[in-house]
Amino acid sequence: MESQNIEDLIALDLQTFLNLKANNNNISIDDALEIAAYVSANFMRIIYAKNKSIEKHEINGIFGIVSNYYNSFFDGQITEEEFKDMANKSTQLLQNTSFDEMSKAFFNKIITESESDKI
Repeated sequence: MESQNIEDLIALDLQTFLNLKANNNNISIDDALEIAAYVSANFMRIIYAKNKSIEKHEINGIFGIVSNYYNSFFDGQITEEEFKDMANKSTQLLQNTSFDEMSKAFFNKIITESESDKI
């Protein structure tokens, strides 16, 4: 299987969970930023688990990818302050010792809600 670059993987996760959360309706900026925080934290966690450390440029790279994707997806509607809040939330999530469980629960809830809306 061919490996994908991190930009494509982050964009895929963002697109997937934004689409599931929206479920053919509009999505709130708060919901979108929460998804971004969890996706960002998840990728930072993956890098840390693989390398046993994460560098500042890797963190900035993840946030840059999310910012670029959201600026395009939301046509510039998200402010710089909102991006900073998202980045802070993402790093706070990682500091929680239960992050892995919280992340699974967060993403599973989006999936479950999306499936129940189809019924």
